[in-house]
Amino acid sequence: MELRHLRYFIEIARELHFARAAEKLKLTQPALSRQIAALEQELGVELFNRSNKWKIELTEAGNMFLLEAEKILRESQRAVNLAKSAAKGGYGKLAIGAISSTIESPEFSLALQEMRQRYPDLLLEVADATSGGLPELVRQHSLDIAFLRPLPELAGDETLIYEHLWNDKLVAAIPHDHPLARQVQFLPGALANEAFIMVPEKTSSSQRQYLINFFHKYGGFTPKVEIEIYNTYTALRMVAAHLGVSVVAESYMGHFTDRICYRFFTANPPEMPLCVIRATDHTSKSAETFLKILKKHHRN
Repeated sequence: MELRHLRYFIEIARELHFARAAEKLKLTQPALSRQIAALEQELGVELFNRSNKWKIELTEAGNMFLLEAEKILRESQRAVNLAKSAAKGGYGKLAIGAISSTIESPEFSLALQEMRQRYPDLLLEVADATSGGLPELVRQHSLDIAFLRPLPELAGDETLIYEHLWNDKLVAAIPHDHPLARQVQFLPGALANEAFIMVPEKTSSSQRQYLINFFHKYGGFTPKVEIEIYNTYTALRMVAAHLGVSVVAESYMGHFTDRICYRFFTANPPEMPLCVIRATDHTSKSAETFLKILKKHHRN
């Protein structure tokens, strides 16, 4: 039995007329009759009652076979669609790793929405992780793609494909009743006497070192780090609780606005590079598609 036999049978079952069905299938009536006769012989049952030459009817076996035949054709078409979708990276699972500031960005959300619209059969898995923890997950193929801050150890790493995407602007996060909150912007040196909340060195050494260098060069001081925290949301909660100040990506500016003020620096505003990595020995078409979409939304 072939799928074409099922299509022939279904068309006759819909028309209940061999001549009309043959015309729609672009077959001669005798050829169609032979195909159905061969199908009935293979099944060992009669599918049509032909007692009235002017009108045929489905037998009880024919009615039951029709339900299953239509189901088989639907599943076969679905298999074809999934195969085509998979060839374009639109089926299976796409595992994305990213630092929280990237997940917070509008372009990331828009890229996820577009992927869902384009590929409804693709499962999207998003892992929120620190920059330091993402490379090994990509090497192990637990993640298809990851977005992170630069790490010194990634330079020359042949196990990963490494690409700089763009720079994220950074802002100061201070308590809403802080004296500096009355200013629209201020110089880096204005934070010289503040207690800082920063990520640990081992979590994101590039970000930590960048901020220390930034304040040393443009503010004339070395930040006094009194609290180290892995999660930026927790850092913001601590800022809201008057435990210190922090410097975060611009994408966080909508959080805790009743308790936190976000301010840009007036001179040489800090920016942190955002990079993307993929495993050299692991190709994911859906990951490449997602990256293209993300870049498009960032440009827009």
